[in-house]
Amino acid sequence: MPRIPQAKIDEIRQSVDIVDVMGQYLSLTKKGRNYVAICPFHEDTHPSLSISENKQIYMCFVCHNGGNVFTFLQNYLHISYIEAVGKVAEMGHVDMSGYDLTKRVAPVDNKLKPYYDMHEEAQKIYTYYLNTQVGIAAKDYLHDRGFDEEIIKTFGIGYAPAKNILFDAFTKLGYDTIAMENSGLVIESHQHYDRFSDRIIFPLWDEQGRVVGFSGRIYRPNQEGAKYMNSPESEIFIKGQTLYNYHNALRPAREAGFVYINEGFMDVIAMHRAKHDNCIALMGTALTNGHVRMLKRMTKKIVLCLDGDAAGQNAAMKSCDFLVKNGFEVRIILLPDGHDPDEIFKTDGKDGLDRLLRDELTPFDFLMLFESGRLDLRNYDDRSKLFDRGVEVISQMTDDKQIDDCVTKLSNLTQFSREIILNHLQNKQIEKPQEYAPVVRQIEETRMLVDKYIQAERNLLFYMLNDKEVAEQYKAKAGFMYNDVYRVVASYIVDYYRKNNVMDEANLIDRILSDRISEQKKNILVQAIVEISNIQLPLPASNQQDAIRDYIKTIGENAIELKKKQLLDQFQHVLDPKQQAAILQEINELKKETM
Repeated sequence: MPRIPQAKIDEIRQSVDIVDVMGQYLSLTKKGRNYVAICPFHEDTHPSLSISENKQIYMCFVCHNGGNVFTFLQNYLHISYIEAVGKVAEMGHVDMSGYDLTKRVAPVDNKLKPYYDMHEEAQKIYTYYLNTQVGIAAKDYLHDRGFDEEIIKTFGIGYAPAKNILFDAFTKLGYDTIAMENSGLVIESHQHYDRFSDRIIFPLWDEQGRVVGFSGRIYRPNQEGAKYMNSPESEIFIKGQTLYNYHNALRPAREAGFVYINEGFMDVIAMHRAKHDNCIALMGTALTNGHVRMLKRMTKKIVLCLDGDAAGQNAAMKSCDFLVKNGFEVRIILLPDGHDPDEIFKTDGKDGLDRLLRDELTPFDFLMLFESGRLDLRNYDDRSKLFDRGVEVISQMTDDKQIDDCVTKLSNLTQFSREIILNHLQNKQIEKPQEYAPVVRQIEETRMLVDKYIQAERNLLFYMLNDKEVAEQYKAKAGFMYNDVYRVVASYIVDYYRKNNVMDEANLIDRILSDRISEQKKNILVQAIVEISNIQLPLPASNQQDAIRDYIKTIGENAIELKKKQLLDQFQHVLDPKQQAAILQEINELKKETM
């Protein structure tokens, strides 16, 4: 099939609005002519990502991730450029029949590929054995617990028989024993044997849906061993970067506007049976920064649905604090003591579980309930502890009505007056460091330190992006930039104006993304264009031409200085007097140009 022509790519990009597309994945807020959002590409708690509807580009002023609609989908969904083009074509209802939309992605790191391949092979083997005579007892157990074929297929449930099926299979496939051990699927103790034996197997996936580990459950009466056995952490399975069912829950969570976080994968399966598909689970660890990055790609609202015992409530309290500090809207489901969603679904069915899920608590209400159950509120010291915790939580709030309501609740519980609470809140705000100085200002202050030549090049590029005539002036009078990246950007701009009279930054980025250059170079050039496009140069129109002439003059002076330096270096290595005289003559001519 033919390569997609540039005209078709332009048609695809123009068939959608970047605001509409990014709004499907992020919560956008209108601010002036642009839209802003919490950036999903770094640990962001304030809206630092800006989307220009006019230019059809976006940029984060902190991590500098930026580009057009294709770039966003590539970075956000971890897909290739050609896949992003196909996805936008689908959104814009552009007919792509006859064009090659084959995924073109870099292969998995050769070092990690054997581990992914072994896990994929293990998944196939476990699935096969569950559907044989050997696995009939395990399958009967699943059916008795209400796991129908749809559940078994959706969650990839399998069976590991009581023999070394994986070790034998991997040996036949040519894997060495070190790789088998490092995968976590095979154990060495005097001899090699499979980690999972006579257990029902649940695959564990990474965010892209690749199997990276397993959890095995015993199922026979009086069967020896721990109830659950999990894969150890490995180079492809890191608990702090894994959330069970993330890849399946991504779309349902975005559609629902929130995601449930459960304690274990059996809870997720129970929630699925109750028709709640926007559910994920922790992997036996506390929430990490890696989890936060994953969650920000999913939704800004989290509903914690952890176990109802003391350990579960402690985990909910810590998770709640962590998520609120990372900018999430959080709610908590208070489950009965000693119960989890799996047990509630088994005893009370979908209706019983749904009733509990409807009763969400705010972080403040959960804190008051949680802490007042642990503290003796007849005791002044304990009331003071609750007071301090309450003030801390209220100080994170921004809604006046919510603050007023929580101040009243805290006053009633602790017996401290509203005036005292409000006074402490005011002091908290005074003590609080400035969390967010406008990032644009920070960037502009940094730019003031940049060498004047680089600054002149960058500013001239800004005007070149906005005016074809400036690009022609640059080509005629300078035609050179010292900075390697800016020099290439300038050449793209000049080339773009050969066929176009008005600049379209998103279209220019298309040209770069579809060019046959390295992905690293594409990323650098796109970032440079987006940053330059967002420079603030508030010069009156009458002063712009003077500034442009100054920039071109400065760039020209720099080019002359560089040429003089090259000639002086050359002079030192030349022995022929005639050649030396010619070089000196050329240097003198260059000096005249700068006088």
